[in-house]
Amino acid sequence: MNVALILAGGTDPRFQMTVPKQFVNVFNRPIIVYTLETFQEHPDIDSIMVSCLDGWQEMVKAYAKQFNITKLKWVITGGEDGQASARNGILALKDECRADDIVIVHDSIRPFVSEEIITDSIRVCRVNGMGVAAMRSMDTIMRTSDGYTGTDSISRYAIVRIQTPQAYRMDRLLDVHKKALEMGITGEVDTNSVVARLGEKVYFSKGSDLNLKINTLEDVEMFKALYRMQQDN
Repeated sequence: MNVALILAGGTDPRFQMTVPKQFVNVFNRPIIVYTLETFQEHPDIDSIMVSCLDGWQEMVKAYAKQFNITKLKWVITGGEDGQASARNGILALKDECRADDIVIVHDSIRPFVSEEIITDSIRVCRVNGMGVAAMRSMDTIMRTSDGYTGTDSISRYAIVRIQTPQAYRMDRLLDVHKKALEMGITGEVDTNSVVARLGEKVYFSKGSDLNLKINTLEDVEMFKALYRMQQDN
């Protein structure tokens, strides 16, 4: 079984709207619905769980009914950060999944994830136990301590930009999050970061520059423009 775990538990005080990013309406659909629809339509996804911002659980269920997201089986309460929201979902799935089932963890605010990216994440996971969407950086990278100055240039060939989806075998996920708690590793933005903190190798799958993450109002406008282009083609 392949389960999509959609993370929708976050709020961002820098996002200048009264509605959390994942619930902003774009062309009469909340951003989270675009994300859910892609996993709904993917032939290899069997069911969906949403790890949700507290107070919005019933709204997510209502959206699923309105937009025919029939694969949505569970809506649970998320945590204070990406690591905690993922952990809550994984613990809730523990009795629903077998050890070799695959859980595809994805940000609700990446609505342009493609079928190809999801498929490759699952493919790499079947071979290596995980498949984390990643992209080579085309920009020059510098380390900074204050955000205004930098002296340490890092080769762009030595880094990748991590995205979601991040697919893992269920037993691997449980082990990673258990070890993290035992070692006091908390507050990470995603499971990939937890794996790295544990000193384990991360296996990359296909990402895309179009796999946009909605962080700012400018990103919302970018999503609108990309969506219009997609509809025109």
